[in-house]
Amino acid sequence: MTVRATDPRVERSRQLICDATLDELGEVGYGAMTIESIARRAGVGKATIYRHWNGKLDLVESALERMKPDMEVPAAGTARERIVELLRWLAAYLADAERSACLPALVSAAHYDQAVRAFHHRFSAERRRMLVDLIEGGVRSGELDRRIEPQLAAEALVGPLFYRRLMSPDAFPPDEVERIVELVLGCAG
Repeated sequence: MTVRATDPRVERSRQLICDATLDELGEVGYGAMTIESIARRAGVGKATIYRHWNGKLDLVESALERMKPDMEVPAAGTARERIVELLRWLAAYLADAERSACLPALVSAAHYDQAVRAFHHRFSAERRRMLVDLIEGGVRSGELDRRIEPQLAAEALVGPLFYRRLMSPDAFPPDEVERIVELVLGCAG
């Protein structure tokens, strides 16, 4: 079987459409967002969008999935250092109002639309898995207290960051995430 390389023009078009989707989602919300408005913003025809995606949710999923490579688990360091770095990345991402603008829209849409809710829960769990894995590794190695419940600890670690983004005017400062890590995982020994 021969694998054909992706045409760079097609990839560029797909990226423009995904960027336009996230911009539109953040600006007008999921309910008001249309394929027409995304096409207009991206400077493409609706047919171009439908050639690659089945509809609005499929497009939103694809656009959000493209952000995944931005979030990387640091390869080196202790479990605690890697957790701090991952949380700093998340705090910086959430502090960037332009990049994280789609978050409130997605949360709202998930409340009203079962398909969006299922996607949102799955997408969030996949992203949270990186942090859970780091915590589990720290517990296994003995670096972190064996009584720590990784899933609950991950939720406690990211909770303040999302709370600040969604419920207050000020984002959580990336340089202060170590305080959350100490509070949730205990002081470094």
